[in-house]
Amino acid sequence: MFVQQVLKSLSELYSQGSRKINADNGYLIDSVIKLTNPASSESISWLTERYPSWPEDYLNFLSITNGCRLFEDVVYSGENEIFSAEEVLETNSHYNHPSKIIVAYICGDHIFIDSEDVKNSGGQYMYVSEGGVDFDDARSLYCDFQTWLDRFVMAQGNKYWTWRVEDRKF
Repeated sequence: MFVQQVLKSLSELYSQGSRKINADNGYLIDSVIKLTNPASSESISWLTERYPSWPEDYLNFLSITNGCRLFEDVVYSGENEIFSAEEVLETNSHYNHPSKIIVAYICGDHIFIDSEDVKNSGGQYMYVSEGGVDFDDARSLYCDFQTWLDRFVMAQGNKYWTWRVEDRKF
């Protein structure tokens, strides 16, 4: 599991406070990250009680930070939030889907874990619903949580899943 290493490296990058990153469309912004204390065992128990099939890498993430905000614009704030255990429960109480569990909100997109895929397909259980919560139109990100987090950090908070080249004409 490399979730811990990704978060440790990210913390080191931001150890002096804000830092400049490249954002969409060539903009350079000052950004910050906000990591929280680890989730309590009680919070994790509530989560696993409500949704029994969780991937180990996601539970490891919660044991390090109970949610976080990554690459927030210092001036305008941002919308890059990986939810805490409590926020996962609250957010999903509005949708009540049996297997698709929203775990993050990234600039208008919902990132979720499909617990059926956790049980059946091993490592490919992360999905994105672009522009809203429509589980039927969501598409696979073909990865596990730790890979999604690593890619998101490497992309400096940009929505790397929109970088499809097959949609572009050359």
